[in-house]
Amino acid sequence: MPFEIDLLQLVQLIGYPGLFGIIFLESGVFFGFFLPGGSLLFTSGVLASAGIFNIWILAPLLVLAAILGDNVGYWFGAKVGLALFKRADSRFFKQQHLEQTNAFFKRYGKSTILLARFVPVVRTFAPILAGVGSMEYRVFFFYNAVGALLWAGGVTLAGYTLGRAIPDAENYITPIVLAIIVLSSIPLLFEWWRRHAPVKRCPKAIIFDLDNTLAESFQKPTPEVAQHLARLLRGLPVAVMSGASFERMQTYLLSALPPDANLANLHLFPDTCASCFLCKDGAWTREFNHSFGSGEFERVTKTLEAGISETGIMENTPQYGEKILARDNQVTLAAIGIDAPADLKAAWDPDRKKRNKLARYLRRRLKDFDVRVSGRTAIDITHKGVDKAMGVRWFSKRLGVEPKDMLFVGDDLKRGGNDAMVIPTGIKTREVAGPAETARILRELCSVCGL
Repeated sequence: MPFEIDLLQLVQLIGYPGLFGIIFLESGVFFGFFLPGGSLLFTSGVLASAGIFNIWILAPLLVLAAILGDNVGYWFGAKVGLALFKRADSRFFKQQHLEQTNAFFKRYGKSTILLARFVPVVRTFAPILAGVGSMEYRVFFFYNAVGALLWAGGVTLAGYTLGRAIPDAENYITPIVLAIIVLSSIPLLFEWWRRHAPVKRCPKAIIFDLDNTLAESFQKPTPEVAQHLARLLRGLPVAVMSGASFERMQTYLLSALPPDANLANLHLFPDTCASCFLCKDGAWTREFNHSFGSGEFERVTKTLEAGISETGIMENTPQYGEKILARDNQVTLAAIGIDAPADLKAAWDPDRKKRNKLARYLRRRLKDFDVRVSGRTAIDITHKGVDKAMGVRWFSKRLGVEPKDMLFVGDDLKRGGNDAMVIPTGIKTREVAGPAETARILRELCSVCGL
């Protein structure tokens, strides 16, 4: 039996209840990601144009199903969704689906709830991650409702309009549905291409972010990452720029490198580039340090503590170790503690709404400082103008290499991200979703650079 007859008969067979159920499940129940919601919306609209369904019942019903499905996903994520980060892969669940969705959140923030409607798989897991991350419900519901209107209502009405405009439109269901599938897959294909396009030219110098790029936060790099990083150091200047302290870089990064690594080629920029360390004759020496002046440190920490209290962003939040990390050149908030498990860090504030609220409070009161949301749970505070862009310019000047001939690899290059500030320098950039992608890029760099 031809596919188009099967699909048309299927939609007629399941009727209003079946369509409602499929759209509901695909919108927010994690095992519903494989259901063909988009194609069924369009097909039902075409059938409505032929009088099989009443469009004024069908469209509102499907919009309602999409809204309710997202709501169920949100509450599921809020109550039990955190366990998904530890769940083993199965026939109906893959950790890569969470990773794809988390990458969307990192790139588009709260707008993910709306945009994900048009991206298969991501639309199912987006509301779940919003719940896990405690996105403010009224904000979630707004994007949920608008997305449902545009997706469930819009695609259904598009099918209805086309069915009325083209005689016997049901005969063209197959190519139309295939076109919908292809168009829906474009964002995923583009994201895949953007992340997997091979490195084709060897840069003259390379800069890496540390947390969630070379390694998970407060973890050592994998042996593969460490070995390939050491290979790069044989022939290229390499810098690591991070909000981490120099001591943490020593503990987690330097200790993981092979004993014969050429540390003379390694430049460390801890504390969000407030300082720089070079290895000379086997000893690490500080090249510069933009330290806080008398009274500045106390002012920053007191303002931060007051902001935490007034914004209430950390109420009922479990703590895992030290949360305010105070150094002579930077104050960092590690919102749920430096010892928190990686899955809790990933889930606590995926859309950055909590930290952005606190950051706005701090910027109004610390106008002579830079306040940056960084990583998965952090806020970094340094002197004005002390950031990774400054570090790129200093590194470029020291080497005598133009930024356009260097490469920056980081996990947060989207607009507003804590790595995005390097983009105006003209340096080439490559965004990664985590250390696994960094390992692949390191392999490609070693190959293309002949190291």
